[in-house]
Amino acid sequence: MLKHFFIAVTLTTLGFPAFAQEESLPDGEVVKAELQEWVNVKQAISKERSDWEAEKEMLSDLNSIREKEITQLNEFIEAAGERITEVDEKRSGFSDEEKSLKDWRRQLESRVTALEKQIRPLLTRLPPPLREKVAEAVLRLETPDASVPLQNRTRDVLLVLQATLEFQNALTLDGDVREIEGERREIDILYLGLTQAWYADKTGSFGGLGRVTETGWEWIEENRLAPRIRKVIEMQQRSLPPEFVELPVLNGNEVAK
Repeated sequence: MLKHFFIAVTLTTLGFPAFAQEESLPDGEVVKAELQEWVNVKQAISKERSDWEAEKEMLSDLNSIREKEITQLNEFIEAAGERITEVDEKRSGFSDEEKSLKDWRRQLESRVTALEKQIRPLLTRLPPPLREKVAEAVLRLETPDASVPLQNRTRDVLLVLQATLEFQNALTLDGDVREIEGERREIDILYLGLTQAWYADKTGSFGGLGRVTETGWEWIEENRLAPRIRKVIEMQQRSLPPEFVELPVLNGNEVAK
């Protein structure tokens, strides 16, 4: 009995390897290929993950730049809007100021034109030294030109008015050379404002009075007055001390004593 059991066990034990050898193991090359494929897949996955991380970082940087640009653009748009509003407000102010300046210019031009019309007929009545002082302005006033700028016209009018006012409020000495009794004699002329004058030669022998007329200055010889006129002229020149001297004036066509 024991002998048979031993044999059975022995057979069973001896038969196990035979049974195990019936299922063949995978070929080594196949295993190696499959393992290599698995490694390749893992490497591909790792590379994809690495590439994705790099791309994600780049996209994050680009997104940050885009957000910064958007912020700057919004700030620019806001600033531009404020600037446009400011410009519009200034433009409105400039428009009002321009209108005011145009109105003021029209008024000035109207007044200058009126003054030119008033002054022009009086230019021939200006005393010669005054006329000579403002000769260029007088010439332009006597020959009006529409192309002359308003500022130049205004300057000429003011120049003539100012010089005339100064002349009117002063005694003015002037000189001239005239034909007297066949000889050319140097004379001194003393103007009293714009309407009255006296003249005398250097010797006090010849003299007379002057007055303004519609066409200019008229001179009337009054040699009997020459010494007194000469004396007043020399006092004005400070060659003589001042004293009271009576001089006549022209009253119409008569010499008022």
